Amino acid sequence: MENILLINLLGKRFSIPYRIVANYPETLLGNKLLLLKYYRNELNDYYFERNPLLFPYILTYYTLEKKIFCPHNIPIDLLKHECQFFQLTNPTIYHAINKIETYQYFQEKKFFEKNHSFIDIVLFLISLLFMLTTSMETLNTNSLNLTWSLSYFIELFSTFFLTTIIVYQIIYKKEFFRNKYFLIDLFSTILSIILIASQNLIIITNYYRLNILILSLKTLRLFIVIAHLRILRLIILTFIQRFETICILVFINIIIIGSLSEITFAFERRQQEDQTNQTTMKTHFDAFWWATSLSFTIGFGHTDAHSTLTTIGRFCSYMLTFFGVLFNGLILQELIKGFLKIYREDTQ
Repeated sequence: MENILLINLLGKRFSIPYRIVANYPETLLGNKLLLLKYYRNELNDYYFERNPLLFPYILTYYTLEKKIFCPHNIPIDLLKHECQFFQLTNPTIYHAINKIETYQYFQEKKFFEKNHSFIDIVLFLISLLFMLTTSMETLNTNSLNLTWSLSYFIELFSTFFLTTIIVYQIIYKKEFFRNKYFLIDLFSTILSIILIASQNLIIITNYYRLNILILSLKTLRLFIVIAHLRILRLIILTFIQRFETICILVFINIIIIGSLSEITFAFERRQQEDQTNQTTMKTHFDAFWWATSLSFTIGFGHTDAHSTLTTIGRFCSYMLTFFGVLFNGLILQELIKGFLKIYREDTQ
């Protein structure tokens, strides 16, 4: 008579031939010593306080050579917890993403898959830096001729990190040459190295006619942004979803700014001239603009913001800086939380 395992999951019973799970002794169901902990003599079964709806998908691990198939409406994380409990080693989870009549498409999800999501973020930041350097050098072509210019160091820094990302993908990603994004990144890396070498050549030989060619190549390299617009799309979605919260925070901050600017103006308008022999605040709008720039830039938007003010004015300026830090921090926190949530949902 065939040996049958009676599995009871919260009242739902499953009868499993032991020969199916015996081939996997490293798992919980395939190891009789581990199963003794859950054995009930009075009912002659093995009792587990686990979700019975997920157990049929766990059984496919034994019948489909460590592969688990599940519908799209079942979160992968739930199956991962079940895999950990039943001690399934190196399972490969396939998530159904579409079904047309009897034909199914599956998206592969590795249980121990390496997380490469940081690559998208790093490449997007590098793309922004490339845009920054191209803009700086378009506005000021003389910066191409400076060895120690800011754009030169940004270019060098970005190229180094882009090369590091390429090497990382070659080492840890399989079939990377079939990935069109990798080829675009590789092309951008080679182009960046050529650009830095050309810029150094211009500085050494003073052959400035290459400047136009360099700017043209840098503009061409900006196509890396097109390949990584996913991050930009998620950022825009974050702003849309958090727009109401951000507007409320900005509105409250503007009310505080208006109140403190009026208090400051009431005292500062009596002081007709400051230390530079200029009127401090002529109108209410001047006071409001001063307070707004001080708050939203956290003290960096106004030159010498405190020293030429009266005592009350200084107190208001410090309060504006404090509320600027507070509300800007809350807005930034909302954006980061929203972006991470959207990014996880998009990844899943």
